[in-house]
Amino acid sequence: MIKNYFKTGWRYLTKHKLFSFIHVFCLTIGITFTMVVGVYVLHQYNINRSLRDVENQYIVKSNWKSGELGLDITTLGPLAKTLREEYPSLVADYYRYNPVNNVVSAGNKHFVEDIAIGDTSFIRMYGFPVRYGNTDRPFPNNHSAVITESMALKLYGKVDAINEIISVHSTVQGAKQDYHVSAVIADIPFNSVTHLIGDNYSVFVPTEGNMYYGFEDPASGWDNPFEIGMIQLQPGVTPADLVVPCQEVLAKYTPENIQQNLTVELAPIKDYYLNDNGGAARRMITILSLSALFILVMGVINFINISIVTSSQRLKEIGLRKVFGGAKQQLIIQFLGEALLLTALAALLSLPLYQLLRPVFNEILNTQLDAVFDFRWTTYAGLSALVLVTGLLAGIYPAFRLSSSPVTAAVKGKIDSAIGNLTLRKTMLTVQFTLGIAVFIGTLIVSRQVDYIFSKDIGYSKDQVMVITAFPKQWDAAGVKKMMDVKHALTELAAVESASLSFEVPKRQPPNAFGFMLATGDSPQTMIQSIGVDQDYAQTFGMTVLAGSCFAQNGGHIPNQVVLNESAVKALGLTPETAVNQKLRSASSGSEVTIAGVVKDYNYSSLQEQIKPLAFFHVQDWLSYRFLSLKLRGANIAETIPLIKQQWEKLVPDAPFEFSFMDDQFAALYQSELQLKRAADVATALNFLIIALGIFGIVSFTLTKRSKEIAVRKVLGAELRHLTLLFVKDYTRLIILANLIAWPITYWVANNWLEGYAYRITQGLGAYLLVCLLVFVLAYGLIVGLCAKANRANPVESLRDE
Repeated sequence: MIKNYFKTGWRYLTKHKLFSFIHVFCLTIGITFTMVVGVYVLHQYNINRSLRDVENQYIVKSNWKSGELGLDITTLGPLAKTLREEYPSLVADYYRYNPVNNVVSAGNKHFVEDIAIGDTSFIRMYGFPVRYGNTDRPFPNNHSAVITESMALKLYGKVDAINEIISVHSTVQGAKQDYHVSAVIADIPFNSVTHLIGDNYSVFVPTEGNMYYGFEDPASGWDNPFEIGMIQLQPGVTPADLVVPCQEVLAKYTPENIQQNLTVELAPIKDYYLNDNGGAARRMITILSLSALFILVMGVINFINISIVTSSQRLKEIGLRKVFGGAKQQLIIQFLGEALLLTALAALLSLPLYQLLRPVFNEILNTQLDAVFDFRWTTYAGLSALVLVTGLLAGIYPAFRLSSSPVTAAVKGKIDSAIGNLTLRKTMLTVQFTLGIAVFIGTLIVSRQVDYIFSKDIGYSKDQVMVITAFPKQWDAAGVKKMMDVKHALTELAAVESASLSFEVPKRQPPNAFGFMLATGDSPQTMIQSIGVDQDYAQTFGMTVLAGSCFAQNGGHIPNQVVLNESAVKALGLTPETAVNQKLRSASSGSEVTIAGVVKDYNYSSLQEQIKPLAFFHVQDWLSYRFLSLKLRGANIAETIPLIKQQWEKLVPDAPFEFSFMDDQFAALYQSELQLKRAADVATALNFLIIALGIFGIVSFTLTKRSKEIAVRKVLGAELRHLTLLFVKDYTRLIILANLIAWPITYWVANNWLEGYAYRITQGLGAYLLVCLLVFVLAYGLIVGLCAKANRANPVESLRDE
């Protein structure tokens, strides 16, 4: 019996190749995109899940009443350790680290690496696999270092690097700390512990006895709010149980201003990645999942609609089988079997298509999707479940509806009386159009916001600005002078228009902030974020100086000067013109500085954040630096880079030459938005391809079915416009209804998304009307084209059978 079902179904499918192709093609598109999104979502959800005891792992975050007092992602240096020591029944373990970036050397090899100066507990706490060394005691003393396998190969050309010497350069003149490699761990996959701030740490050294900053243990001071801290809670303990202990620790060890401004929060590591950055990753997953669901649903709708429309060809078969004793259950099994067969065929085609498109989606989503050959059995089980559910959804209505048709109506082949009215088909077409319109409008809004981000006047110029990581990091007066000399030497190159030495470039919120007030009068304290720059910072980044100057431009450095942005001047109750030469007093130290100039507000971080008060201190007063930025002239950058590298290697031969361009760093701030834009473009194209195939299939079959009617109409004088009008009026009503449903839903969703940006576009009718017009053009174009083809047919051929 099953063999007969298969033969009958296969015969029908091969006989109607066009509609079988549309069925399979639409389902293949839907299943392929769902596979891509499914693998991506599983990968995102599995981030951090490999960490040991991840259910009890937490990041110690800081909620400051005044956001300028510290970062939310860091905490007070000794806090995590103190919680473990004073509340061992609540806290099982702790790990802290200070993230730095500096030169790491082995012999005559020098590389710039991300280094974690932290506690020696991270291997036992998170279970990172140790390839070489003592798993139970990876740090035998404070002169031991743990490195990754890739780092070992990079430095020593071998993985087993036990007892090799590694040197870490510090911020003190000429100082390096030597360590013996005591353990080599496997390369660490992306996680929210070692990749918390986006870097890839490969060298781990103890914080106790560390002299990176010229003093021992940077994690020991309660005045240091910039330590990354993590704790592991005892089984059964919740973050709520730590609220009072955290308050008690702060009251015991910190000054009053910290107690009044700081609330300690514990964020679970398990899903930290998904919730970080305002839940950007979770939003991305939600949007992609909905897009995949929409595409799959549209493929299923096409299957049902075309099955219903073409079912009249099988009504006589159904009627005759019933006359000869065929049971309803047998008919249901056959039709469901055919749907499952087509869906299984689509799934088989999806596997090589997924593998073929994997590099494209890796680029779009900035990830590494698993190859088909690397799928686990759970992935194949999920795919099998998807095939089963999709096949049943696609075939269940046609199967039950067709098998329930009255015998007399089915034998006569009367589709209307056998199937009922067209309400379901029209409803599904409306749903299909609604989903397509909503996704299309959403894509346009995302594209407009991304275009706005990259076209908005952000207050500085990012074009042709090369940012060199400034090494060596000697953070004292002699080190700053030495790097300033390097800067001046580079500006002598013809290709370099200007250069600037600074601690920050415009890509993030500055981590440091200080309280200032006017030196004269009784003005309130204003918290102002602060960075170290030199006198050429404004010129190099194309900033507008509204009043005064960006420090002394002639005659050398003048100590104790400051340059403010507009927001800082406004917060102090001044104007750019009246601010110059005013004196400010530091609320903490009482020292005074003079306002040398005022620069126009610029977006120094993401457009998701408002511009806040900002102060520039001269790098010779700040005594620390990280970047040397060069404004390049000319269009041939490829020839300029080797010249700059050659000069750099002459000036600082032991320092690696590492650089990036400011426009690339700016684009990196909006990586998730760019990914969303590209993914939305793909989803929109696939949505409308499925819609177009659905319209094509339904209209093509209807025209074939009504070929004799069309021939009679043509003989009686009907023209193409009359024939087209028969179909256009139905689709017009459906498209208008779909727009009325999609518009308010899309507006609400898009508005919620846009509210995540401090600087954003305003939604207008333009995108909505444009999508409505394009949908009409798509539908009308297909209908007119198919009707024109039918209209060219010879009516004699169509009427010959009569």
